[in-house]
Amino acid sequence: MKNTNKINNINQLFEEAKIYAQNNDIEYIVLFAKGVENVLKLNKMLKGSGINLVVTTFPSNQVLYLENEDGDIEENYPEILDSENISILEEEGISLVSSTLPLEPIITPGTNNNPYSIIKMTLDLIGEGTSLAVQSALMTVDNGYIKPTTRVLSLISGLAVDLETTNSRFLFHPEKGLKINHVIK
Repeated sequence: MKNTNKINNINQLFEEAKIYAQNNDIEYIVLFAKGVENVLKLNKMLKGSGINLVVTTFPSNQVLYLENEDGDIEENYPEILDSENISILEEEGISLVSSTLPLEPIITPGTNNNPYSIIKMTLDLIGEGTSLAVQSALMTVDNGYIKPTTRVLSLISGLAVDLETTNSRFLFHPEKGLKINHVIK
């Protein structure tokens, strides 16, 4: 499927992702999310399609620092990890993976060393956000939700990546490593 139009909103992304997954016999869509609204919207769209939804998010208890309307930085926690929202996802049969992003550095005060930054920057040359979509898919394998070499469509807002999964340790393995098939943006 050739993408001739730029993805303009989340609804368009979800619709194109569903069609692409169906046309390419992709069994899993992986969605990185902070909230539940879009997760539930995509899940509803996928009902009866034979496509399984797996949602990834930040680690439990990880603080996100976001700018508010006044320009001040506030501490936030991803709403998807509220116990009420976790219950909603469980009731809907949606798998939720809350885990550290595989290419994120360990914070060491006073240093800015991240051996993974070059990998992230290289992936983002393909399209802004590609590194997050790849890490989201890696998280599903690392945590046992999807098997290595499974073809998935990994979504973040404005971007979908068709790839064959692996675990983080085998990212560059010549036979078992990550394979990116197509990027929809």
